[in-house]
Amino acid sequence: MISLRRRYKTARARIEELKNSAPADEAFVMTVFFVEKIMRRTLLQLIIWKGMSFENAMKVVKRLNGLWHVIDAWPCYDPSNRVLERIIGQPNIDIVTKAAQKRNSLVHGSGNEGQKVYTRLLPLLVSALDDIKQKFEAEYGYYGWHGLTDGARKKL
Repeated sequence: MISLRRRYKTARARIEELKNSAPADEAFVMTVFFVEKIMRRTLLQLIIWKGMSFENAMKVVKRLNGLWHVIDAWPCYDPSNRVLERIIGQPNIDIVTKAAQKRNSLVHGSGNEGQKVYTRLLPLLVSALDDIKQKFEAEYGYYGWHGLTDGARKKL
């Protein structure tokens, strides 16, 4: 597992290492988890900036089961009430949601599409990860990686 306490650069290097040494499905599952974690942590930060306490914000995020609930909740906490697609772009949403569906099927045993499928999708997913990170950083000054701050942007 990749800890969010490490630097992003270190975590990306770990993903590249997995791409090159682990089975494609394993690297794929890890990368999908990583993308979803960054999205959840960025949403958590947006909720806190809206004025909710950390404890209550955590309760909200924990109740959002699945990536689709995170996507649906985004406009409620975005400072301009925009849907997530407007922030990260429809192509990234498409890649991430398709990857999440395939990850869920693989993890829950309802489908394994073979290593070739995961090998083909993994570079697209990694590219989407980098793009999402850049867009969150440009839009919010935060991308789910470093420490959280309160509504006044002071470290929690």
